[in-house]
Amino acid sequence: MKKTLTIVAALAVVLMASQAWAATVKRPEELKYPDLELTTPEYEELEFANGMIGFIIEDHEVPVVNISLLIDTGRAPEDKTGLNGFTAWTIRNGGSENWPADKINEELEFVAASVEFGGGGRGMRMGPRMSGGGRATTVSVTCLKKDLELCLDILGDLLKNPLFPEDKIELRRETILENIRRENDDPRDVAFREFRKLLYGEHPMSWRATEETINSITRDDMVSLHQNLYRPDHAIIGISGDVAKDEAVSLLNEALDGWEPGGATVEPEPELAFDLEPSVNYIYKDINQGVILIGHLGMNSRDEHRPAVQIMNFILGGGSFTSRITQKVRTDEGLAYSARSSYSADPWTYGTFIASSQTRSDATARAAMLIVDEIKKMHDEGPTEAEFENARDAYLNMHVFEYDSMSAVVGQLVLLKWQGRPLDTPERDIEAMENLTLDDIKAAAAEYLHPDGLTMLFVGDQDKFEQPLENFGQVNVIELEE
Repeated sequence: MKKTLTIVAALAVVLMASQAWAATVKRPEELKYPDLELTTPEYEELEFANGMIGFIIEDHEVPVVNISLLIDTGRAPEDKTGLNGFTAWTIRNGGSENWPADKINEELEFVAASVEFGGGGRGMRMGPRMSGGGRATTVSVTCLKKDLELCLDILGDLLKNPLFPEDKIELRRETILENIRRENDDPRDVAFREFRKLLYGEHPMSWRATEETINSITRDDMVSLHQNLYRPDHAIIGISGDVAKDEAVSLLNEALDGWEPGGATVEPEPELAFDLEPSVNYIYKDINQGVILIGHLGMNSRDEHRPAVQIMNFILGGGSFTSRITQKVRTDEGLAYSARSSYSADPWTYGTFIASSQTRSDATARAAMLIVDEIKKMHDEGPTEAEFENARDAYLNMHVFEYDSMSAVVGQLVLLKWQGRPLDTPERDIEAMENLTLDDIKAAAAEYLHPDGLTMLFVGDQDKFEQPLENFGQVNVIELEE
């Protein structure tokens, strides 16, 4: 009996406390937060006698150093597409006379460090595939402060004296060729690859490594690329972590002694006409689902309306479960787990606007119509005030986390410098987004969405679709290469 009374009394105390607590806690929509501020950490610019430039952000909280080196190696010729990534891999895995690959791997594994070369992507983070969109080679170094001299010695020798052994070249060639042979296995990979061709046509942005281009690459091609463009006057370096500026410069000067500028230049990106030619395209795959891509060319990174377009797309399809396309296709209709849109910008030409979904075959046409309807509604009417405010707040909060580490900040500085864009672009973006109005978003939707110029691509078995694709327009059938 006493135990029961004690428990009841305890529950009463907890209940009263929880009621008192609830009375003092505001509802989520009533919470107020200070204004969001994004300030790039203090950095110093670097200039080296050999022509290399860069940035350093000192951060002495933990004894770790991160280095991002970007080398503007330009585009390979179309018939050598894949050369940049092929060369970067061979430099790292072929080693040098002083630093054979096996020795590098053993030393780095022993000290838990990394020195990696990558090429073929447009940014600092490189995917595993040989993309023709790449204009740069990147090198990353991560190590404890005590091992920095060792890692820089390896880095310097690889940059200056790579061996390009034939056995490593052939080993990598076979791996790339096998990856190419398997490219048609994943219908989504097929869809995005072919969609870029539809949007960019013959422009280099659509180039991709093939068996022919990879088989045409020789050791001499790699040596020539290295001799001409792996040069410090093509390089931008970013350093962050537990190292002072003077020490970093001294160690780099020693490690890179003899790495001299060259006389070669990088060809500028060819112009790309912003054409809007609506089309309906189809690729047969023997699957029980339909992959849908709908879109058109995007925008240039220097466009002053880019922040407004980013918010607009967040509302349309980039905001996960809160976005219109996701809500309509996934939540309301239950047609697909994934339905979204992206609106990208490119610093040299145009990015892409792509709305995508993957659904069961007998709902493919329905899902596509819903996506097109949402694009038209956004273009014609724009978002509501509530959608705009929620999207702006959410996007600003997410944007901050893109710069949550010193290495991410310095990497962003390297990219902006390479692209020729203002180094304070992140701060400008935040300020621009904070000053946006609903009318700005409506204007962006009306100008940068083109519902009458959509390229549509369907991948699957159209005999299983619930409606003929001809309902969307004349169908262009794309035959995949075996």
